[in-house]
Parts: sequence; C-alpha cells; structure tokens
Amino acid sequence: PLGEAAVTGGGNLKARYVIHAAGMELGSSVSARSCEMATVNSLRRAEEKKLRSIAFPAIGTGVGGLGLAECARVMLSAVRNHQPQSLERVVFILFDEAALRSFEQTWKQMSG
Repeated sequence: PLGEAAVTGGGNLKARYVIHAAGMELGSSVSARSCEMATVNSLRRAEEKKLRSIAFPAIGTGVGGLGLAECARVMLSAVRNHQPQSLERVVFILFDEAALRSFEQTWKQMSG
C-alpha cells in the first residue's frame, strides 16, 4: 500500500537488507504525505530488523515529481522525530550537489 515499506534480502548488494518504500501509485506522483509515511515505515522496518544503519535516497524526487526542498523537509522531520532503538546512523544518498545543499540547508533550518 501507498506509504508502506517491505524488507527483502540484499541479494548481491553489500547490504543485508533492502527496504522498499511505496512513495507513489503507478501513474501518479509522490505527495509530501506519502513520502513522509514511506520514510516513517522504512524506519520502522529497520527497527524491526534491529538494524544499526539505514540509507535513504531522496524519495519521490525523480519521476515522482516531489520537489527537493519539500522532500528534504519531510524526510528530515521524520528522521528527527523517530525514536531510535537500534538505529544509530541515518544516511542520505543524494543524486548531486544541489540535492546535498538542499538537505544540508533544511537540516540547518530545523536545527535552529
């Protein structure tokens, strides 16, 4: 379902698991709410597996059409509000310098 996340094995990747988050329905776009729920549910799945780290792309900013600044605000808020149990590290794997700057600027604004 939209906003949910499911865990599979990592296959040939150097990761034990891959968490697949549903940010959009086929043929539609990604909303701030679906991005938020996909992030929250991915964090939940990571905790269920007792993972110590998780890496995220900027969910929905490609074909999903979600603006980079909105994505950064939503995802960073979800991570900030998360109450970690096993997770020690959250990493964002971003496409380019512009995405990095957007996430860094958003984090600075949120951190006061």
